[in-house]
Amino acid sequence: MPFVGEKRRMLDNGTKAISYGLSQAGYDLRLSEEEFLIVDKTSKNGRAKVELDPKNFDGTTPYQAALNRKDGSSFFRLPPFSYGLGRSLELISMPSNVIGLCDGKSTYARCGIIINVTPIEPGWAGRLTISISNPTPFPALIYANEGIVQVMLHSIEEVGQAYTGSYQNSATISLPAVG
Repeated sequence: MPFVGEKRRMLDNGTKAISYGLSQAGYDLRLSEEEFLIVDKTSKNGRAKVELDPKNFDGTTPYQAALNRKDGSSFFRLPPFSYGLGRSLELISMPSNVIGLCDGKSTYARCGIIINVTPIEPGWAGRLTISISNPTPFPALIYANEGIVQVMLHSIEEVGQAYTGSYQNSATISLPAVG
């Protein structure tokens, strides 16, 4: 939810979009405009030094990016040599006999942008947290409400126990949690 049952290349307002929706091999998720957190060298109250520890992540390190609008599109500006955390617009509820393998859209890859999303485990539900890295020396525009990640769906034997990890039923961006 909100499910799009066909591949779309235009937003509802008629603006050209990075494709999203149901495809031949899976589903292309969109990036929500609700929240987008950035981690860069200026994070942590302007201090230049930030240490990222996945076992003890400082939740004050990322900062909320401003949503920009231009020519009918909404986007976040990702600084050079930084990464952002966004979330899927779609709410996902994975069946217990399906796993979703995720990869970034080729449009972003061709700009040097790296998108990292872990597999969607059988039985997992929530909004997917998406990591978007900008290893280039240029600011990058990351578009909301448009395709960001392709999920390739694979049927598997039904699992006996559904996913019960820390990120189950997430509605917002999930920062690292160990346990």
